[in-house]
Amino acid sequence: MKNFLNAFQKKMGPISELIGANKYLLSLRDGFMLAFPATMFGSIMVILQNLPTTFGFGGLLPKWFNTFLTDFFGPVGNATMSVSALFIVFGIGYQLAGHYGQQKIFAGAISLSSFLMLLPIGTDKKMGAFIAINDLGAQGMFVGIIVAIIATKIYCAISAAHITIKMPDSVPPMIAESFVAIIPGAAPLLLFNIIRYIFTFTQWGNAVDFVYEILQQPLMGLGGTLPAVLVAVFFTQLFWWFGVHGTLLVNSIIDPIMGALAIQNYNAYKAGAAHLPHIINTTFMGVFVNQGMQLGCALVFAFFLAKSVRMKTTMRTVFAPAIFNVSEPMTYGLPIVLNPVLLVPWILAPLVSTTISYFAIAAGLVPRPIGATVVWTTPIFLAGWLGTGSIAGAILQIVDVVVMTLIWIPFLKAMDNEFLKEEQAAANQQEAATSDK
Repeated sequence: MKNFLNAFQKKMGPISELIGANKYLLSLRDGFMLAFPATMFGSIMVILQNLPTTFGFGGLLPKWFNTFLTDFFGPVGNATMSVSALFIVFGIGYQLAGHYGQQKIFAGAISLSSFLMLLPIGTDKKMGAFIAINDLGAQGMFVGIIVAIIATKIYCAISAAHITIKMPDSVPPMIAESFVAIIPGAAPLLLFNIIRYIFTFTQWGNAVDFVYEILQQPLMGLGGTLPAVLVAVFFTQLFWWFGVHGTLLVNSIIDPIMGALAIQNYNAYKAGAAHLPHIINTTFMGVFVNQGMQLGCALVFAFFLAKSVRMKTTMRTVFAPAIFNVSEPMTYGLPIVLNPVLLVPWILAPLVSTTISYFAIAAGLVPRPIGATVVWTTPIFLAGWLGTGSIAGAILQIVDVVVMTLIWIPFLKAMDNEFLKEEQAAANQQEAATSDK
């Protein structure tokens, strides 16, 4: 077993390091985080807007109050969740330029402008030119990511080659830097303007609809399936077991797909649709594919079944973090990392809970996740309620915890017995040493 683990670690170690050091994946991950404050606020607002419905007392409130909630909180989503592609495009350009050692703020601005260059522009007699809000969110997500990476690479390559306009030293730094960015910024803008023009002669008419139909929809269809999520969960847990932050590694790959699915659900929920389009999205991953639920299993064991002092002490230590889904104290303190005894439940339990959650929602027992960003530290039960807009989501989380606990108990019992033997042996040695004196 030890030889197998060593060989496996040798194989997986370089792969995890390669993924963790990839500048494109890191930029993608950090670019998504740029949108987090705004999308978090938008999610809170839509939750507040629907609190009466969520907790079942909407019919008891006067009509004017429900109208107020809709009018006051409803438009917030248009400036946050619905335009998240804008934040992400700027964020990717900004972060990627940092990895190349070039001016980040200009790279972000050029990426954003290049993205806007490709968006179809509508016209209205009263409003004039406009961009459809869907293209600034879910529908434009993938083309925005592609554009941000290409535009930033071009910008950084030209800037690194010093093909720039240099101003005298007497010119203020900010003005001089703006002139330096003109040529590196003009190249990607010209390229994407040419691409925009070429697409006007195609059946799609624009690059956004082309990427959405040819690339994004198939990937969303694939990424929104149970097998794809189970693969993602498997590798997340496996990386964690090796001591690598699996959540960050895997999320940097799947976030574009899950984010786009979440925005579509969010827009449908905000519009009052009776049926949301997707079961799997960012909300599903955060609420039902949750390491924090495993902590609850261990805590149940510690307080009711554990016999060894070490197990009881460790579990009491992680109690407070566990309430808020913080897994690191248990991961490194039990430990779970490189612990062959706990490898099976660590991977199996979330796979089972994910499967149960998926089929419970697919069967209509629980509403589909609404696409809102539920803070990952939100305690179990409340997170399920907010994530689905129904107490059924909270109950499903409790069911998941019970099932996961049943999976964990035999393995924790075996580990607890080992701890108990070690403690008894130490106590016997101490007793023997004392009697010899």
